[in-house]
Amino acid sequence: MNFKEKNVLVTGAAGFIGSNLTIELVNLGANVIGFDNLFNGRIENIEEILENKSFKFIKGDIRDFNFLLEVFEGIDIIYHVAAFTSVPQSVLMPESCNDVNVNGTLNVLNAARKRDIEKIIYSSSSSVYGDTPTLPKKEDMPRHPISPYGVSKLACEGYMQVFHKIYGLRTLSLRYFNVFGPRQKDSPYSGVIAIWLGRLLNNKDLIIFGNGEQSRDFTYVKDVVHANLLAAEQGISGEIINIGAGAPITLSNLAKLMLKLTKKEKLNISYTDTRSGDIFHSYADISKAKELLNFQPKFNQEEGLKDYFNWYCHKYKVSLDLN
Repeated sequence: MNFKEKNVLVTGAAGFIGSNLTIELVNLGANVIGFDNLFNGRIENIEEILENKSFKFIKGDIRDFNFLLEVFEGIDIIYHVAAFTSVPQSVLMPESCNDVNVNGTLNVLNAARKRDIEKIIYSSSSSVYGDTPTLPKKEDMPRHPISPYGVSKLACEGYMQVFHKIYGLRTLSLRYFNVFGPRQKDSPYSGVIAIWLGRLLNNKDLIIFGNGEQSRDFTYVKDVVHANLLAAEQGISGEIINIGAGAPITLSNLAKLMLKLTKKEKLNISYTDTRSGDIFHSYADISKAKELLNFQPKFNQEEGLKDYFNWYCHKYKVSLDLN
């Protein structure tokens, strides 16, 4: 697709995944509106494009329907990335999670329908599968989410498909598996890789919730961005598609790999109680993404970690002794 001819809006544009996607769209020549309420997002994430004539930032909330209706005027493609993103926080604040994710998404869909948007690409999550024993996770298998966050993402996928079937809105849901990479902030509610990187930089031991044998399909954010671009190019709609690396790793092995890559193997790995809402095993069957999107991950987990660490060191002027 020639994005130079497209007007694109990204909700959650100042967040982790949204900022990576927004910057790439601007680099490809699209006219991009970045929409974010800055609750989780940070202007710092998109500072490199703030002065770009092809980019406009609008502070707003997806729960404000009338405002969405206004900013969607003239838009061709919407990437709906904005969300209440934390599983642990969703356990503590289920009402807020539902309000942002479900009600906010319904607003996005209704406003898009009224503005005849060409296509909506929704950022969903592997959390919709829950802790079902079948591996790898395939799109048509039963979904049994075990957190309010997972429930909200599943509900939004349902709305995406319903609005496609009833109103003819071209929607596509991408189920991400444990995304990591540049602009992921280190906080108690971030992904484990960002948290561990923060600890490594401060020479602190790595902490695992559980026994460390739980596995994840950690997916590099550049592959997720690539999948979103492919989703806009392909003519398919009404589908739900896994986006992952297709290669699981246990948390214990991930911790050992990070210690090895940063030459901090003298640090320890400690284990503590499992957190409520955490899934034990999760990794993706990405055959559908390969077939429908021509998607192929370009980064394995080690390559992604190296690229992320190098970006972090350059961005924040810190030093890691990388292999």
